[in-house]
Amino acid sequence: MVLVKISEKMHEKRIERVITQLQQRNLKGMIFFNTRSIFYLVGYHHIPTERPIALTVTTDGEILAFVPKLEEDFVKTSIPLVTEVSSYFEYPDEIHPMKHFAKSLEIKGLATKAIAADAPGAPGYWGYQGPQLKDILPKAKITVLNELIMDMRVIKDEEEIALIKESCKWGNLAHELLQEYTFAGANEIEVVNEVCAEATRVMLKALGRDFKPFGGNLNAYAGYRGQIGVGSATPHATTGNNFFKKGDTLVTGASANVGGYKSELERTMFLGEPTPKQEKYFKIMYKAQSAALEAFGPGVKNADVDRAARRVFKDEGVWGYVLHHTGHAIGLEGHERPFLDIGSKVTMQPGMVFTAEPGIYIPNFAGFRHSDTILITEDGTEQLTFYPRELEELIIYD
Repeated sequence: MVLVKISEKMHEKRIERVITQLQQRNLKGMIFFNTRSIFYLVGYHHIPTERPIALTVTTDGEILAFVPKLEEDFVKTSIPLVTEVSSYFEYPDEIHPMKHFAKSLEIKGLATKAIAADAPGAPGYWGYQGPQLKDILPKAKITVLNELIMDMRVIKDEEEIALIKESCKWGNLAHELLQEYTFAGANEIEVVNEVCAEATRVMLKALGRDFKPFGGNLNAYAGYRGQIGVGSATPHATTGNNFFKKGDTLVTGASANVGGYKSELERTMFLGEPTPKQEKYFKIMYKAQSAALEAFGPGVKNADVDRAARRVFKDEGVWGYVLHHTGHAIGLEGHERPFLDIGSKVTMQPGMVFTAEPGIYIPNFAGFRHSDTILITEDGTEQLTFYPRELEELIIYD
């Protein structure tokens, strides 16, 4: 059976790790406002709005959810690890929601204790304004531990790795369809919509009814995001009303959301036989990515992977066309730390998952970038994305 979400048992392990961290610091509990952190701990995905939501984990093993009324029934019926739910009607209302939150913590005996939080107060989504924790809990000793969950997320557990691998599988399918459906004269938006619809339809049939699209984005995706022709020279271009034409350099992106986890697959393709100039820059990019991939491994410094790609670009005389570092971690979010950057002090460890995506961007001509998702293992690496990288496999012929 294919894993499509993090198990309750794994969530329990994560909660235990948090409790251990709190006990080591002599803290009685921790408040989480971050949407990703709440999802990571108990599997509760919600749409962040102006209405504050908080999850409190106590060292006694209680998991307390504080939510607006419109979320109350869902949490009670769908999030089994939550032991108690308190709610408020609306924001801002006559009594500010954070005052209700303070009351709920007072009832639990936490309002005068040493506790932690992942932020000084609720985040300012969609116009929210409100007091910080120190204002509503003046007798509590509050320690802000804003990186505790991110520190846990750096090393992926076995279920996270399984979900990322599944994401790679469906991103690969979407990319196959993207290459198949792209042709001169076609419209970018129409092609991408057709690709995503078909890839997602197949994915849903294969994964079954237990699958849920946590995160709210498209389940299986492949597209160009405006990186078509001259637009490919802009690394973070945005989708436009573009039409493909013969001779275009195309930079793609593909992924799938499986259980809230993502992967990254990117390729440089050509619409028609590439020119000698296109082929030249493609081969330099390919060489730089190959150098980065060869540098990966347990015990390797992140900075050294970045250096490996940079060395190729400098030796080939194209350093002036480089606009970003070699890659980043990936998982619940498209970009996570640590980064493959010359300034990183991190050493790779088994369970880390990275993208390898060195690129070059020649103004008014084209950009060239491949990206693959790489797992660090005990004795080496595993490349999780498996779409062809070679030039001959990435030419689209009419």
